[in-house]
Amino acid sequence: MQSIPAAEKRIRWNQPHLTAPILMLFILGAMHFSRHILAGSEDVADLFLSISLVQILVLLLPCMLYYLLKKRKLATPMPVAPMKMRHIALTLFGGGVLIVGNLLIKFFYRAVAEQSVSTPAFFEGLSAGEGELSFAGVLLSMVIIPAVCEELLFRGVILAEYRALGQGNAVLISAICFAMLHFSVTNFPVYLFVGILLGVITNASRSVIPAMLLHIFSNTLSVFTSDQFLNIIMQKNGAFFVGFLLAVLFGTALFLFLYCVELQYLRFAQDPPEQSLPPKNRTHLAKVFLSPTFLVLTAAFLLITALQ
Repeated sequence: MQSIPAAEKRIRWNQPHLTAPILMLFILGAMHFSRHILAGSEDVADLFLSISLVQILVLLLPCMLYYLLKKRKLATPMPVAPMKMRHIALTLFGGGVLIVGNLLIKFFYRAVAEQSVSTPAFFEGLSAGEGELSFAGVLLSMVIIPAVCEELLFRGVILAEYRALGQGNAVLISAICFAMLHFSVTNFPVYLFVGILLGVITNASRSVIPAMLLHIFSNTLSVFTSDQFLNIIMQKNGAFFVGFLLAVLFGTALFLFLYCVELQYLRFAQDPPEQSLPPKNRTHLAKVFLSPTFLVLTAAFLLITALQ
């Protein structure tokens, strides 16, 4: 039996479906550990500073190291092109899908599953105005820095790595990793939905900027608004009417958003951004979702959420 040459082994282990989950596994562990450190902080100003540093050190720094270890060669180029005027409608309608889609998922939890999508305790404290809160501190540490760091990680590095294995696979796997980072099984569908939406926008625009803007918008809603809004309108108007209204609004926003996505891909057909067509998703399904490192990552996520 012939042994595999060392060079071939290095090439095999340098494949994105093996290396990207290792990056996520490190970040997942570091973020979980950092949450215990942040929980012991009592001073609000120090807490905001700590959260900002954690986001940079745990999310952004590993991205840079991963990029350097890959010798600045990801499977596909990072989507860091500037946002163009034609991406404005795509981003605006994406924002509509984001708002109504979130409300629709939470409506399903309340009206159908008779459960509630819980808001993290720290966000509840911010919404209630507990303590001496600095608006700039909240905006920077809870809205802007997380959005920038997470988009560079998930739609920058993870999505770029997996696009070589199919654009649909890349969107879905980056969304799953994005949802895992928030350590909540209950909120998993919400984060998964947001991750898929941001991945589609990034693929369509070939830029991470629209996703960053929508992520900032999403974080702003999470921090400064209350989930009680949905409860109030359901009590005043009835669950059936609210559900019907949300479904109509979501369908309309989704139609307009997909129309903008289609226009982008028609442009790509006339002026291809790449020399070759991306591979078919089903060809690499097993490689992507049954990768040994991804299975370890999934097990780590389930273990962490079970123990917290």
